[in-house]
Amino acid sequence: MVEVEAKEEGSLLSRAALESSVLVAMPSDLGVGGGLVPALGRISKIVKQSFFALVICSVTSMVAGFSLAKMSPLLALYPGLIILIPGAIDMRGTIFGTFGARLGTSLHTGEISPPLARSEPLRQQVGGVAVQVLSVSLILALVVKGLGLAVGLDTLSIYDLVLISVLSSIFSGLILLGFTLLVIEKSFRRGWDPDNISVPFITVAGDVITIPILFGTAIFVTSLGQPFTGAGTLLFLFISTAAAVYSIGSNHQLMARIVRQSMPVLMIATLFSTVAGLFMGVYEEMLLAFSTILLLIPVFNAVGGNLGGILSSRLTSAYHLGLIKMDGRLEGETKINFGCTLVLSAFLFPTLGLLAFVVSRASGMDALGFGDLLMICLLAGLFTTLLAIFVTYYFTYFFVKIGVDPDNVTIPTITSMMDVLGTASLILVTMAVVST
Repeated sequence: MVEVEAKEEGSLLSRAALESSVLVAMPSDLGVGGGLVPALGRISKIVKQSFFALVICSVTSMVAGFSLAKMSPLLALYPGLIILIPGAIDMRGTIFGTFGARLGTSLHTGEISPPLARSEPLRQQVGGVAVQVLSVSLILALVVKGLGLAVGLDTLSIYDLVLISVLSSIFSGLILLGFTLLVIEKSFRRGWDPDNISVPFITVAGDVITIPILFGTAIFVTSLGQPFTGAGTLLFLFISTAAAVYSIGSNHQLMARIVRQSMPVLMIATLFSTVAGLFMGVYEEMLLAFSTILLLIPVFNAVGGNLGGILSSRLTSAYHLGLIKMDGRLEGETKINFGCTLVLSAFLFPTLGLLAFVVSRASGMDALGFGDLLMICLLAGLFTTLLAIFVTYYFTYFFVKIGVDPDNVTIPTITSMMDVLGTASLILVTMAVVST
């Protein structure tokens, strides 16, 4: 309690909120006293909690990558769907990962406490998520169509793209909403810090369910006639617009703030994620020649986004509790979190290389040699991690300085940028290793 009271002046919370904070109830997370040994102890504890979640998420993301690699011949039947996939995957992770981060912060500050279903702030947050799902899925379809036309790629009609994007988002969103609430409440009741595990579990769940739901929705929508798809597009356009206007203009301040602050960032995130899809298309021949790299792309993007998401969640919670001031100086708490991110990556990316080699050999996919694959994962992983740390810290710092709650906007920005940066790092390092 002494540590928290000493920092209270810089916090956004009242003394009462600090005293009811979950972090106060978990003093081992706060690290009483300074010095190298306490810092290493804290890093060890954080890494143990996060590494378990990230390994599970990496293995599960590999399932998504495997399914994408195996279903890639079907993409010819639905032109433009390859551009939609990265944005759809990213949208699930960013919206619900941010939702999980907000719930984690709310639990830390005492704003929300179990049982979650009885909380009015939770109901407003769910309303904000619903608006985000409808609006962003509609925008994503428009961006995919526009970029496809701009670069001369053949795509489905705008009506088909809108219905595929919106319907698959609704189906996925209902599953992820229940999953997010389950993860947050179970981790809290077990005494785990939700900031350390919620974002990876939520984003990987989005990765796994997106591809089959997207293909299933595409099959259904393309079987409909033009009048049905046109009418459906107009209906969802009306519903999403009405929901966005209502949420911003209503008396529900929390929901209005979530939508108002997050929507501009989500639109930018959608553009970044779609660019990642176009980037994959440019190097399609190489990815098909080395299908193990195609298998790794969703995993790399997920791990990069998850590392940034965990770092963002911890920095934001620490800022709200007054443990850091985010004034441009790298404080001790910030350095500890940077160290955790680097240690996690040092264990994770070699593990990914080993898993990818085993899976590719077992399934008969075109694979690089183990040495080359390990080198690619180490170099691309290090580059991805450094980029994730840099992007996460300075975007969190920027949003704090302009008065925007980082919980609402940082994770969407990070995960979408890591889609592009992770994909680029993996492809460029692969080209360099193969050429030498």
